Amino acid sequence: ISDRYVHLESSIHIYNQNKVNMKVELSYEEIINYVERNYYVRLQLVNIDERTIDIEYKPSKFLPAMSIRVRIDGCRKDVVCLSYECSAPMAMIISGAVGHLGNKIPQGIDVNTTEKRVVMYLNQIEVLEKPLSYVELETISLCDDHIDISARLR
Repeated sequence: ISDRYVHLESSIHIYNQNKVNMKVELSYEEIINYVERNYYVRLQLVNIDERTIDIEYKPSKFLPAMSIRVRIDGCRKDVVCLSYECSAPMAMIISGAVGHLGNKIPQGIDVNTTEKRVVMYLNQIEVLEKPLSYVELETISLCDDHIDISARLR
């Protein structure tokens, strides 16, 4: 695997249900630790339901927590559609960050801050090119303490 791929620790579990389907289980704690280790931010992830998660960050004792609710609106083998809900100040921060990043956002990720939507065209995202040559996405489910990703071997 290339250095460009995200390497997470041992809490990723891959289950080969049969020779065609597989399930990847990624714990929220591992995601939180990865973000903290690489970006010095400690998130809190709270599962709402199978399609919705709350993400919260408290920058300091003196500032209020910032939160965003992310929902998986759709998932196909080549496209994942997300939407988000947040306060007006948080929406302004997101809009400013997206505007600032501009062309640094990878090709294949379309962020529409007006509609609060993110569409990821998986086959256009360069770092997913090699993994997607072996598997195709079937579903993404949010559980109490982890994310379940089901894929089908090609």
